Amino acid sequence: MKPVKKEKHTPKHYLPDTTPKIAAAGATVLVLLVVLSFVLSSGWMHGSSTGIILPGSEGDSPTVGTGSALLTGQSVDDITIDVNNAKTVIATLTRPAAYSSRIENTIYYDGGSAALYCHRYVRDNVVRTDTLGSDNQVQSTLIRVPDSKVYAWNAGDSTAYQGKAGDFTDDAAAMLPTYEDALADEVQLTAAGRQDINGEPCIAVTFEQDGYRCVYAVSTVSGLLAQASFYDGDTLTRKVTVSELSTETPDSELFTLPDGESVI
Repeated sequence: MKPVKKEKHTPKHYLPDTTPKIAAAGATVLVLLVVLSFVLSSGWMHGSSTGIILPGSEGDSPTVGTGSALLTGQSVDDITIDVNNAKTVIATLTRPAAYSSRIENTIYYDGGSAALYCHRYVRDNVVRTDTLGSDNQVQSTLIRVPDSKVYAWNAGDSTAYQGKAGDFTDDAAAMLPTYEDALADEVQLTAAGRQDINGEPCIAVTFEQDGYRCVYAVSTVSGLLAQASFYDGDTLTRKVTVSELSTETPDSELFTLPDGESVI
């Protein structure tokens, strides 16, 4: 008798409940991004991500054009930032409508560390996130369009696979903590002040969340997260750094699917 081949099944818990069943290659990309973002952006490390929502607002936080942030580095110099007003000041900042950046996540463990990298491109309310390999080359791409549809593919693929984003946020796809979480009423700031990150004026806030001490630095120039650090006691466990920030509108070709279709 010929041996019977056993079919392999992907455990259902690896895919988000809101993501429809798609082809295997596309699912691989989405699963990788979901697992990475869950480890880095979920309560396992520092508490849950609520998406880009400011207290008292509906839907995503408002975005504005380049250079229209309400605060500048100079105006922050004129304000004494402390735990009593830091949330109010940060809440006046807005994320630019178009920008690109590089995100580095470093996880620290006994005896060493490991880094993960990605690029983010934003324009016309469409977000592209590229995960990078150790050679700095794009390994996989995820694009989220306004109707909450996502397209995913691996480098070299000729077809993009699509599904619903569900609760999967843009920040999670970029392995970023959502800094607006610090504005929630239940978050008690333990320290706040001004800090320069790579020469850029920022507002730094410290708070406790799920047993971790979180330190977020938000740029008063771009309205974006510049740096975030997470501590278990006095031990640094994770550091997120945003660099190569540009508020120039990314090239439209970056928002083209492998088959040539543009999503903007």
